[in-house]
Amino acid sequence: MRMNLLYVPFFLLVLCTGTFLLSQTRARDGDSRKFQLSPIVKVSTSKNPTMDAGRLNVNLLMDGKLPDDGWRSTWTAWFKVDPVVTFDLGVDKKIGIVRIYFQSTDRADEFAEVKVEVSRDGKQFVDFNEYEGFVTEKGKGAWAEIDLRAVNARYFRLSPKFQGWGHLWGEVEFWEISK
Repeated sequence: MRMNLLYVPFFLLVLCTGTFLLSQTRARDGDSRKFQLSPIVKVSTSKNPTMDAGRLNVNLLMDGKLPDDGWRSTWTAWFKVDPVVTFDLGVDKKIGIVRIYFQSTDRADEFAEVKVEVSRDGKQFVDFNEYEGFVTEKGKGAWAEIDLRAVNARYFRLSPKFQGWGHLWGEVEFWEISK
């Protein structure tokens, strides 16, 4: 009996380590793709952030730092405005997943939808798809994960739609399918 009790801490350590490692992967059940985080070269927007966030430019969407929950932080915010945000990855890449770190203010389903367009030259964009159903707890940051399967492009244009307050975005990530 005493010998079995010695195995409990070891078992818990293995379980916790395995859980942590699995939580860091982009893989899903039945999905054999491997991913690596793709750097963003440049980000631009059709409408500048509003209110207090006007002093915080859209470059914060690619700095790798998540804002704190709540309003007074480094959220890039658009009040009652739907911007068009364009990301330049520098060269054509095969992107499998786009993640947007967002926070709802008025309603849990405030981030109503996002339209994704892609381009290789930055001039002619092709409609790729529209995604919806992003729901989170109000006042708490959460990741919206968009599975693109495998899109080969350099420029990605995201056009979100809000219902309620507007948009609070903290970070945008592009996950490249690695070989």
